[in-house]
Amino acid sequence: MKKGFTLIELLIVIAVLGVLAAVTVMGIDPIDKINAANDTKVQRDTNALSTAMEAYAVANNGVYAADQATLVTSGDLKTTLIAPSGYSDYTVSGGATGKAYGQLKSKKYVNANTPNWVWCSASGKAGATANPAGTCP
Repeated sequence: MKKGFTLIELLIVIAVLGVLAAVTVMGIDPIDKINAANDTKVQRDTNALSTAMEAYAVANNGVYAADQATLVTSGDLKTTLIAPSGYSDYTVSGGATGKAYGQLKSKKYVNANTPNWVWCSASGKAGATANPAGTCP
C-alpha cells in the first residue's frame, strides 16, 4: 500500500489556500495602503511648505510667497516639492495670507469627503478639507 496524497486532495488544499489568500488581499486593500502612504507624503510636504512660507513671510514684512519657485529662490525651501505620481501638483498661494495644499486619495479622506490637505497662515493649522480654495482648518 502506497502512502501519500492523491491528486484530488492536493487540488483541494491548493484551492483552499487560494481562497484564503484572496480574502487576505481583499482585507488588506493594497491600493488603499499605497494611497495612505502617499497621503502621508502630501502631509509632510505641506508641512515643509508651511515652514518655508512662514520663514519667507518673516523675512518679507508678512508677505507670503506666491509659489514654490519663489521659496526655492529665497532659500527657504531647498527644492521644489513634487506630489506623488497620480496626485495633483501642490498649490501654494501667497500675499497677505498664505495657503498650501495637496490632494489626498486614501479611503480615510475620500470617504469623509475631505480629499485635500490644507495649511492656512490665517489659522496656522493644517488639516483635511473638502474645498481647499475656500476652507481653512
